Amino acid sequence: MSTNARPSRREFIEKAATLGAIGLSGPRLAQAQPAKQPGPNDRMHLGIIGCGGMGRGNLRNCVMHPDVVLTGACDIWRDRLDPVVAEFKESCKPYHDFREMLQQPDIDAVIIGTPPHWHCLQAIAAAEAKKDLYVQKPMTLYVGESLALRNAVRKHEVICQVGTQIHASENYRRVVEFLQAGLLGEIGVVRTFHVLNQWPDGVGHDPNTTPPEGLDWDLWCGPAEKCAYNRFLALSAYHHGSWMRYSGGWTPGMAPHIIDLPIWALDLKYPVETFSSGGRYFLKDDGDAYDNHEILWKYPN
Repeated sequence: MSTNARPSRREFIEKAATLGAIGLSGPRLAQAQPAKQPGPNDRMHLGIIGCGGMGRGNLRNCVMHPDVVLTGACDIWRDRLDPVVAEFKESCKPYHDFREMLQQPDIDAVIIGTPPHWHCLQAIAAAEAKKDLYVQKPMTLYVGESLALRNAVRKHEVICQVGTQIHASENYRRVVEFLQAGLLGEIGVVRTFHVLNQWPDGVGHDPNTTPPEGLDWDLWCGPAEKCAYNRFLALSAYHHGSWMRYSGGWTPGMAPHIIDLPIWALDLKYPVETFSSGGRYFLKDDGDAYDNHEILWKYPN
């Protein structure tokens, strides 16, 4: 940090007070406006692919809006699919194959909350079906997949947003406002870190390789290399990060939350140099992903 640009305590407090006043007044003014009930033709008909924890969390936020109706839900695990369909039984139809759901003309947009190895194919299929889409991070596992999805979104003129829930939170926006207002002066170096505290057992061990009834394990593995069923691998978005072929490891899964902040606040765009090191040295679980990873990025400024 440059000491030349460091603000005085008084300047810091004055700027912080101004930012706080703006942030507090905006939402209150917006809430004061009376809500207009949408007509049938004004509603957004939504589909969801992947009814696990992340998908349901995104769905909860969507259906809080009175103009959103859940029309279709898709999952290859009945234990995940059935509760969602039951909750929205008045409007929602169940699907086992996402391709069938995307063919429905009454669906306007989709949430993609599946494991990362499925994101690219499902998102491109949604774009080709002219559905706007909200896809959970990581957008894809490989650069080539990201470029293919970008091209599909542009070609079919749909809206695509990648979900990083902390990016939309109040606390992150506050930090960005502070940095962009110059309250910390000129920033030359940023260090971010994330510690999972998994040593030594990681996500755990499970000798059972028989998929539970109601889970289509072949379709769960999908475009990635098929492996024997593992309860921890299939359990949740948190656990996928321990398997490389299905998540790319923890860096694509958790690091975006932390790395997002300086990239956003400092408008860093793309690095000009990068260095990476790491490996799997400590954890003894059923996974195969690295248990430590350090990346150095150098930017033009």
